[in-house]
Amino acid sequence: MPRPGPKAVRAALREHARPDKAEGMRAYLKSELPCLGVQVPVARRLAKTLFGTAPCDDLSTLSKLVEQLWFAAEFREERFVALNILRLKPHRALLTAKAAPLLETLIRSGAWWDLVDELSAHVVGVMLENDPKAMAKVLRRWAESDELWLKRSALVCQVVRGEETDLDVLEHAIEHAVDGKDFFLRKGIGWAMRSVGRKYPAVVRRWLTKWEGRLSPLSVREARKALS
Repeated sequence: MPRPGPKAVRAALREHARPDKAEGMRAYLKSELPCLGVQVPVARRLAKTLFGTAPCDDLSTLSKLVEQLWFAAEFREERFVALNILRLKPHRALLTAKAAPLLETLIRSGAWWDLVDELSAHVVGVMLENDPKAMAKVLRRWAESDELWLKRSALVCQVVRGEETDLDVLEHAIEHAVDGKDFFLRKGIGWAMRSVGRKYPAVVRRWLTKWEGRLSPLSVREARKALS
């Protein structure tokens, strides 16, 4: 059974379009691509409806499908459908370090918080869970790179992992972002530390002491939310 292509995805999204929300969404996201006004949960459901009954059997097929839809997108929500194909349960086992080149492509080309954070928390985080040793090396490389959004991904990819957080990998990511001036790095550090603080408050207190004077006020405020 052939899988839906870009035109079919676009048509499905148009059925849920909210023209009254579209321009506001585009302005909020500062998106170069126009928006249809479709909410993220709807895009997630469409990914499951359109592709859940015909999952990909291997990473190569999955990568080609996602990249086709991603780069053919004429509206931002099409990219949300594409990335949520990766989140489908039948594809979870394919998310290992071998998928890192695909994720690098999506993160570099997505290059904004809405797409990068969704990919990081719900795809890159699963890759780390499935393939911890190899993905730890990938995330350390991303943290050391000059690419803002790869660094952001290394920071925030574990925000929903709770007790399973690889603290060494996260500490490495913070160390290589702590002196950065960019808002998204500072916010990412704070968000990551806040998520760790819910389970490991002593770790966050140690980090606040370790990087005292280097952490931005934004990062410190966010981190302390879990300690109050």
